[in-house]
Amino acid sequence: MKILKLLLITLIFCVDVYGQNAAIEKAYPATVRVWAYDTTTRQQMGAQFSAVVVTPQGDIFTAAHTTVPGTTYKVMFPDGTATIALALGKIEMADDPMVPDVSMMKIITPGNWPYAEIGYSSSLKLHQPCISIAYPESLNQPLPCVRFGRITSLRDDRGFLQSTCIMEPGDSGGPLFDCLGRVIGIHSAIGIPESENHEIPVDLFRKYRTALGTAKKYNALPDNIDTIGHDPLVAPMPQYTLPDGLPAACQLITSKIKDKEEKIYGTVFTHGYIVSKSSMVGNEPEIHFNGKVIKAVVVSRNRDKDLVLLKVLGKLPEGITPSKPVLLQRGQFLISTNMDTANTISIVGSLLLDLPKISSTGFPGASIAYKDGPLLLTFVRRNSPAAENNLKEGDELISINGVTIDKAEKYYAELQKYWPDDTITVQLKRQGTLYTKQIVLAWKPVIAATHPAEMFPGGKSMRRDGFTGVFVHDAVLTPNRCGGPVFDMAGNFRGINIARYSRTATIVMPADIVYEFLKK
Repeated sequence: MKILKLLLITLIFCVDVYGQNAAIEKAYPATVRVWAYDTTTRQQMGAQFSAVVVTPQGDIFTAAHTTVPGTTYKVMFPDGTATIALALGKIEMADDPMVPDVSMMKIITPGNWPYAEIGYSSSLKLHQPCISIAYPESLNQPLPCVRFGRITSLRDDRGFLQSTCIMEPGDSGGPLFDCLGRVIGIHSAIGIPESENHEIPVDLFRKYRTALGTAKKYNALPDNIDTIGHDPLVAPMPQYTLPDGLPAACQLITSKIKDKEEKIYGTVFTHGYIVSKSSMVGNEPEIHFNGKVIKAVVVSRNRDKDLVLLKVLGKLPEGITPSKPVLLQRGQFLISTNMDTANTISIVGSLLLDLPKISSTGFPGASIAYKDGPLLLTFVRRNSPAAENNLKEGDELISINGVTIDKAEKYYAELQKYWPDDTITVQLKRQGTLYTKQIVLAWKPVIAATHPAEMFPGGKSMRRDGFTGVFVHDAVLTPNRCGGPVFDMAGNFRGINIARYSRTATIVMPADIVYEFLKK
């Protein structure tokens, strides 16, 4: 709890001293999305990663494990500008290629590019607040996502800084900033806990900047060393009190879905109504309040928004009174209230965005290869809906719900229209004979995690995409702590936590959408 208070105190310090969002606004335009790029075919040639431009001439800092010296890369700025960069030097020790993970690039198109000021890692202090701006791969968005945290180690056993700014694949190479908007580190690696995030100290870039200007891989520290210098700016960190007086609007809901008990938070509004996450609330919900169990009835559901409206058959705290929503701003601090633990502090990481239906698409368990000719099932997953309906590999797919399917692309596009538990009618042909089956679609199977980014406690929400007009924040919540309210530091209701999306992102259904749902 002391750490939480310190974090909030120092974050408020950043805002109060330098102005709301000042550091983010200063640093944001220079944070770029990057991938290997074939300039002849104009095709992406590798996974995305992040980087930061540090001079108006286009010098770029990033992580060595993302680049190959001499290779061309497409560099995309938040304002939509795109250009080409060349990977220059990088340092990967022969006995440990992940150390020190330092790399430079250079934009080859002349221009006056947005850039961030280079700070100093040597002047950092434990618990000092810091800002991450980078492009997490799971969100697959053209704009970077902002996260806040604190410095937890000035030098670990491999020479990295550590911070609580959460990262995941795609963030690699992205910048860590101080509250003056200066680059103090570059994202490198993670551990399993969300709080374990390893950063390359920016002083390594200062020290080897001349050597990194040559397009080569160094397997030992270069002999050519530059002067690091000393930080002329060291900011104090005065203390502030925590905000209080938030409405008692978070309550626990239990119910059964397919004979399994589910627990989820709900957000209490006036007149005994609760809004929560529909896919986690069964048809006979109960509210747990002050040691008592109160029954509630389902008034309505919205599957697209994953919202459910409950009417409580008993007395609850007054809850939230709907009001005119406040303008959302990237970088605002938020509070997610919890029932039995300290409230969760986070920051608005994005403005409104859409998350296409991918993991939430209904799953038949039958695959078709992308090739010419009849659309033959090339794989039927064991124990899947397709297998349970006796579909066989080699069967030819004719139609879904009367829609003729003549290409593999059309098959997968048609499935995107449906959710788990939807029933579809499929027509197939086996050995020249047509047959029809009705298949109840399932959730996509959960694949065992092999990367630390997928191993965080509690994991992801089952329903986490297929949303429009939502925003992201970096609250660390388990899926059963979604459904509860999110407030800003002024106590304004900003929405409800609708899903834990990934290691770095929790999704908020904004207040205006929740209010509109209440009206209907």
